[in-house]
Amino acid sequence: MVLFGKTDIGKVRSSNQDVYCIKTFDKNASLGIVCDGMGGENGGQIASAVASRAIFETIQKRYKPSLSDDEYKNIVITALSDGNVAVYEKAKEDPESYKGMGTTAVIALVVNNKAYIAHVGDSRIYLIREDEIFQLTKDHSMVQMLMDQGKITKEEAEHHPKKNMITRAVGVGKFVDIDYIQVSNLDDCSLLLCSDGLTNTCSDECIKEVLINEKPEDVCDILIDLANEAGGIDNITAVFMTRSEDFE
Repeated sequence: MVLFGKTDIGKVRSSNQDVYCIKTFDKNASLGIVCDGMGGENGGQIASAVASRAIFETIQKRYKPSLSDDEYKNIVITALSDGNVAVYEKAKEDPESYKGMGTTAVIALVVNNKAYIAHVGDSRIYLIREDEIFQLTKDHSMVQMLMDQGKITKEEAEHHPKKNMITRAVGVGKFVDIDYIQVSNLDDCSLLLCSDGLTNTCSDECIKEVLINEKPEDVCDILIDLANEAGGIDNITAVFMTRSEDFE
């Protein structure tokens, strides 16, 4: 896969608490990570940086070609668990300053034509297949929980006062509940990893139009520009993992 990534502070925030990481291990394996920190200006920045570094180091250390599906699953889940412990332990160094520190995290390890995905929080991963877009991850958020309970509609969720409240985060406790997804047959597909600074300002349809119509190397720039044009109310991060023929 060919990898692109970009992060932007947006129009409102005083600092950028988003962090992303992209890495190609060999011709058949690629990694994308997006973390969106929370817990005060310093805490959020530290949490996302600590988590992404720990996640990357675990995957880099444990990745090998030709492992089984279960082994790759174990790698991404262990990596996210290690990220959780790293943030939790960092917060204990200065409980007053780092109180409530945490981060979202989405990980996509793509090996051959399969994606091994682990996530916590409301950062997302989308799959683009045959000019259609599919949200692979399910937000760990208050509005998603209310929608699941039938208490609010998707339209109501768009403007709900608790829209930015998440129900799970990396680093706020010693243990974290991690969701895992495996996707096969990615030969003609792409993946987008992003923070909620993008999805809270750009609709899925808008994102899809960019992903299927623009040059892969321009996708992240255009998505961030669109989010900023819509107000740039939060930090914005996009990672695009594609098998575009333009780069074969």
